[in-house]
Amino acid sequence: MAKEKKSEEEILFPDVKIGKYTIKPWSFGKLFEISSLLESVLDKIEKKGLDKLFTSTESVVSYTTIARLFTICSAELLELIAMTVGASEDNIKELSMQDGVKTALIIYRQNSEIIKNVVSTTLSERPEMVEEVKD
Repeated sequence: MAKEKKSEEEILFPDVKIGKYTIKPWSFGKLFEISSLLESVLDKIEKKGLDKLFTSTESVVSYTTIARLFTICSAELLELIAMTVGASEDNIKELSMQDGVKTALIIYRQNSEIIKNVVSTTLSERPEMVEEVKD
């Protein structure tokens, strides 16, 4: 029996199981469903100057940055996590601190890397799009 070949995304960002929840990268449709929440989070982290910490070339984000993110975007993050794993917000609140923080970080890593890679690949393949975006 031949194995199905996994896509590049499945190899790089496999589903991750934390407790009873499986964390999967967002689908394109999910991105639209959560867009207003993402906008709110991005606006808040930009306003506090945290965006520079997430766009640096270092792969490690300090625990104080993570703590600040949770304090300024708590409601949005709770809803994003719940929507991503398909659970109620009350169930997410019941996670242990370890599982909750792991879940949030996995969601961030899975999706930010996919979005960044798709955008950079598309722009490198079609440099004329960079000019279109600037206009």
